[in-house]
Amino acid sequence: MMVSRSTHIALKPDTVWAEVQTAGLLQHIAWPLVRFEPVSSTSFDRFRPGGRYEVKLRLFGIIPFGTQWIVTSLHEADGTEWPKRLRDNGHSALISKWDHWITVTPDPNGGTRYSDEVEVSAGALTPLIWAFAQIFYWHRQRRCRGLGNSFAARRVIADEMAAYRSAVEAGDGDRAWHHLERVHIVSQPFLGPHLNSHGMMLRFAIRRRDWSEVLGQMVRIILAPLGSLTGRLPVGNTGRSNVSAFAPMPIPADLAEALRQQDLIS
Repeated sequence: MMVSRSTHIALKPDTVWAEVQTAGLLQHIAWPLVRFEPVSSTSFDRFRPGGRYEVKLRLFGIIPFGTQWIVTSLHEADGTEWPKRLRDNGHSALISKWDHWITVTPDPNGGTRYSDEVEVSAGALTPLIWAFAQIFYWHRQRRCRGLGNSFAARRVIADEMAAYRSAVEAGDGDRAWHHLERVHIVSQPFLGPHLNSHGMMLRFAIRRRDWSEVLGQMVRIILAPLGSLTGRLPVGNTGRSNVSAFAPMPIPADLAEALRQQDLIS
């Protein structure tokens, strides 16, 4: 059974094409319906030709839903011609076929035309999986349409998370916290990334057995949705338990510039 959807994204086609090849974008547009967790240590940052990535699926970020193989290939026209296509010929123990094609092409009215075409097969469960796919890709494309609003912030967050992982590998806890704080500052206007920043802080605090920070992060995970609903978010707050959850703080100059690109601060 087939699912086919198309939408407009207010970004340049080259930008969208570069983004669809990243696991970060997949996580962003699938949230909060599905979260993907890599099973092995295989790099899960970019989708490469001939790539095979086994991931655990978590519905709503919590409920286990088995594992899935993401099997990628890139299909680009010669030179700079369009369209450009990414295929995920995925499968799992439950779903024998999840053949997903993403097509990116310039929109005649400006920006990018982005399309999802998916063929699913799961035996007797096919109608149920197809119904889920309809909801899932409707949600993905709704999230895609908002990419223009969050693009600069997501790039900064990706860079800071890379720096955080580097600090963790080097055993530099202070530097790791520094980069998680910067992630929090940039992610605050976006509920999903904001919650994820506190989730990362919570996991890092548990890893370091910092129980005071663990408690503080649990409180802030509860407060974050309330702040988003009311619009009462303390600009520049680092998100740590060693500062008030309600106190605005100065924003580092380089992060402030990234936020100004989206009119998120004046």
